[in-house]
Amino acid sequence: MIGAWTINVGGEGRLAPQSLVAREGTGDWHEAHDEPEFSSLFASSSPAPAAKSAAATPAELTVNGTAAPVMEAAAPQRAQIAIFLDLKSRVSNNFEQTIMAMGPAYKILPNVWIVSTPDTANAVRNRLVQELGKLDSLFVIDATRGKSAWFNFGPEADAKIRRVWQKTS
Repeated sequence: MIGAWTINVGGEGRLAPQSLVAREGTGDWHEAHDEPEFSSLFASSSPAPAAKSAAATPAELTVNGTAAPVMEAAAPQRAQIAIFLDLKSRVSNNFEQTIMAMGPAYKILPNVWIVSTPDTANAVRNRLVQELGKLDSLFVIDATRGKSAWFNFGPEADAKIRRVWQKTS
């Protein structure tokens, strides 16, 4: 908890733009980057992009006093995400709709989905946690980036997952 905020820093133990935050005493969770008190923490440290003009050339733009080429913004990389749900309470009707809204998705087993989305594993977890009950568990695997995120497994399982799911690079 920071000040009047409760913060769910998730499996990584740090505040990220997609970390869930709620004012103390409420259950109204939002991603940190959507809250004015936190949005400045995630502001880009690089200068704001320059507006393009017909006369602009890459040599006319500088970053830290050095000429920098103008680069077109790359399309966000789509991640191949697997979502596993251990349902112990009644899940909201919005759970599957939330998954389907993330991008092309397919329910491959009763509690297993795959989805192609530009979102990270943490962002997917944070969106879905809002639809779960207190007893439900969720495990998200980003097969494209080799990342995972989870919810409601408890401290012992959390430690074991961290030992097994170690960064290989």
